Amino acid sequence: MSEFEQMLLDQCAPTIFGVKQANLFSCSKENKKEVLVELKKYNACGNASGIQFKILYECKNRIYIIAYRKRPMKNCMKQKEIQNFLMERGYPQTSDVEELLKYLKYRTNICEEFPHEIGLFLGYPITDVKEFISKKGLDFKFCGYWKVYSDEETAKKMFNVYKKCKKVIWYKVTKGTPLIELVGAYC
Repeated sequence: MSEFEQMLLDQCAPTIFGVKQANLFSCSKENKKEVLVELKKYNACGNASGIQFKILYECKNRIYIIAYRKRPMKNCMKQKEIQNFLMERGYPQTSDVEELLKYLKYRTNICEEFPHEIGLFLGYPITDVKEFISKKGLDFKFCGYWKVYSDEETAKKMFNVYKKCKKVIWYKVTKGTPLIELVGAYC
């Protein structure tokens, strides 16, 4: 199993199963050629089921890849509160996922730290994203897949769903189902 597939299994099961709009994972830059081959292969398979993969950012040692479902992300980005929040950070006024991701990629390259609005692209509640920024990542109620500042109970339920997705995908892969088939199977 390639590093790309290992990270995809570890980090993206909720997106593969369609319960989360996006996940972020990274691979070693040492394996960039392999990663590019895997990206092409998984995009060809995933596009049919609605999953896409894009390189979002490269630093000295890592390549950061966003795995996302375009339709759920577009629905999220249509929300007025999210559009206003992103526009305050220079994003274009659009719900076009490709345009927004293009600007997010730009922001990841010009900001001193990862732009925290990435949480919106990953499907985190806007209240939690705003509070994370205003409280500088401190004073949260609960920490799981993200730092929770608002609805702890709902977040815990979602985190449990995400964990179940990860268990199911690992089970299927260990029983012989190729990961690429799973990526292409869930719409």
